[in-house]
Order: sequence, then structure tokens, then C-alpha cells
Amino acid sequence: MEIRYATESDLHRIAEMTRALTLHLGAFEWTVGNHLKHIRRRFSNSKYVHLVAVEDRKAIGFTGAKLESARTAYMMKGYVEPSYRRNGVMRQMESKLVEILRERGVSTINLLVDSNNREGKSTWVALGYETIRETMQKQI
Repeated sequence: MEIRYATESDLHRIAEMTRALTLHLGAFEWTVGNHLKHIRRRFSNSKYVHLVAVEDRKAIGFTGAKLESARTAYMMKGYVEPSYRRNGVMRQMESKLVEILRERGVSTINLLVDSNNREGKSTWVALGYETIRETMQKQI
């Protein structure tokens, strides 16, 4: 398996995985095309870092971050295809991302985890992330 910077040719695959993640979480139901438009905008912005995990020339996972300030980054979505989970793929992607961010002077990474995403939260806790505060929301 290889962890590398995403390229333009990876963006459609990232959009497919993003749609799978949002459907799994019961979030908004954008099409792959809608996700792709959003991902393309971020991809062209130098404040964003996009990584993919590749196995047999196919992207099987992705993550990334946005540089918020000189010392802080915001972790974007992270996803690994179900058949590749529990094999350390996210750990390897996160490790590579941390390495890249440290080289850019970042010392703190923030992220948001959906409250119903127990698997995601347990992954981030295992990687050393701590809950600092919780956000609540009311639909009106």
C-alpha cells in the first residue's frame, strides 16, 4: 500500500468515497458530482492537503487537512473502504499527514466527528485525539 498526495486523477474516486461516508453517517445526500465540485475547489487551494491510500493502483482511502493558521490545521474527512478497515490504513494516512503538517510548522490539529460515528471517534481516540468540547445543535 502507498500513501501519497492526491492528484487530479484521484478526485473522482475521493468524491465517490466522500458520498459513501456521508450516506453511512446519514448526512446530506449529495451526488458524486456535487462532492466532486466541492473537492475540486479545495484541491486547487494551497491551504489544503489531500492524501490517498492506494492499493493495486486504486484509491482505497483518503484524508486531508486545511491549514487554518501558521500553527493550526483542521483535519478534513477521513475514509477507508470497508474491506480495508482495521488494517492500519487510517493510521498510516494520519501519520503521513502529521509529518507533512509538522514540516509546515503546524503544532495542533483540530477535527470534528459526527456524534453517531462511533467507529470514527474510536479511530481518532486511538490515534491520540482528545475531545476538547462538544457542540450541540437544534433544527428549527
